[in-house]
Amino acid sequence: MHLTVAAALILNEMGEVLCVKRGASKFQSTAFKWEFPGGKLEAGETPAQAAVREIEEELGITVEAIADAPTVEHVYPEFSITLHGVLCVQADEKVPQLSEHIEQCWCAPDALWKLDFAEADVPLLAYLREKAFGAVLKTKCFGRYPHFLAACASTNDELLKLAEAGAPEGSIVISEVQSAGRGRLGRSWLAEPGQGLLFSLLVRPSLPPEIAVTLPLVAGLAVTLALREIGCEAGLKWPNDVLIGDRKVCGILCEAQTSARGLEGIIIGIGINTGAVPEAVAYRATQIPGNIDRLVLLAQVLKHFERLHERWTQQGLAALRSELDACDCKVGLPITVKLSDTPTEGISRGIREDGALLLETADGTLTPIVCGEIVQWD
Repeated sequence: MHLTVAAALILNEMGEVLCVKRGASKFQSTAFKWEFPGGKLEAGETPAQAAVREIEEELGITVEAIADAPTVEHVYPEFSITLHGVLCVQADEKVPQLSEHIEQCWCAPDALWKLDFAEADVPLLAYLREKAFGAVLKTKCFGRYPHFLAACASTNDELLKLAEAGAPEGSIVISEVQSAGRGRLGRSWLAEPGQGLLFSLLVRPSLPPEIAVTLPLVAGLAVTLALREIGCEAGLKWPNDVLIGDRKVCGILCEAQTSARGLEGIIIGIGINTGAVPEAVAYRATQIPGNIDRLVLLAQVLKHFERLHERWTQQGLAALRSELDACDCKVGLPITVKLSDTPTEGISRGIREDGALLLETADGTLTPIVCGEIVQWD
């Protein structure tokens, strides 16, 4: 008799994972190679139930099945079992005492990418991160359809494929690495592996274009509020950056999904520097101070975005007036705005409800700037 069941990784109530370094690329799978004595079926027990019972008795944990995960075969006296993606969740905070032959370490779900997982274990790793992320997510829609990637060219491109295939609003793609990340005006987005929170979010607004174009400000406001919530002195810089001090910690790029019917959706690409920034951009970029859990931060950003998005869809930026003004880090300050190739100086008088920047020039004229950027760095 042969059966597909059993064990892979252990997650405690704090969202920490007991990983096995035997899941490195030199081994077939991350599934624990436990050696359970006996392998006997009790009266009326199926092989699947026997395998689960032995795991739970050995480790004092409960077992939850995962589909389509890597396999390792165990041969028992009476039957063989393929360990096929079962997540073992602790019933309490006590760390299970595993057999001595198992190499182990504690690792937060957000840091699993640092371990040398075999390629075959990527589906299991993605599932684990999605499960840990779902445990901290407090939204009804946004973030509820996560896709975790080890690497991609661009999360916007990956999400566009999903959007064109009919992915629902709230779908999100998160990647550890982007080889061709991009920002506004054709610029590239640089981030070292594991040093950024890189994701794209799908919005399907049924709004007129003049309101839909203000979505980058809604996203930037959500990031700013989430960073302030963890103690960062972050500020929103028109039209699509978040700063800490005078350096950039987050960039946002919105791209439309269109068809013959018109606007089908908007993909919001967001990159937040959560760790060391590349030396090439260190003069204008910074990172969030201290160690943070990127999955928790992502959940916080989405929580704020969902709340802001609900109000924005009803009343536009007018509904976000007070928070927008409070987070605008350039309002009342002298700035230089680049329009095409022409710099214009003045005082920022805030962001208008149509998303335009109000610039007061030397003669006292208030000029709305619809397209341009505040010159922050050479």
